[in-house]
Amino acid sequence: MLVTIGCSKSDESADLTFQLNETEQKAYDSLKQQLDDNALQNLDPMSVAKLYVTARYEAEHDIAYFLYTQREDHVAWTKTEDQQIPEKDRGTKEDIAAKFNHIENGHFVETSNYQGHIEYDAEPGETSGFQMIKDESGIWKVSFMPLQ
Repeated sequence: MLVTIGCSKSDESADLTFQLNETEQKAYDSLKQQLDDNALQNLDPMSVAKLYVTARYEAEHDIAYFLYTQREDHVAWTKTEDQQIPEKDRGTKEDIAAKFNHIENGHFVETSNYQGHIEYDAEPGETSGFQMIKDESGIWKVSFMPLQ
């Protein structure tokens, strides 16, 4: 019997297709210390989306929830409800990497003064949309259930 140990193709496909840039990494590190909108000041929607995907990928559920919009009439569930979501229902690293594959190559389309979406091809010819909402404070946040 031969047993091979090492990286498999499925392990490689679990990697995100992007890395946070220096500004985004600083914001992410700041959010790990304290969930505060000040960390998101001056970040564009693409950067906020990348922070969200990174938080989901790293199972940083408090950060992922913080990045959801709190704009009135756009909140789908509370933080308490979010904390009750079983780990098995949050998606594996492979699932998350596949859903958000190449989001960094997308482009943001602003559809109103407080709504927009990032169009990107997770796979060639398969355009996805990632919805964003600008909070009353002027900071772009992730829409609940952002994929369209």
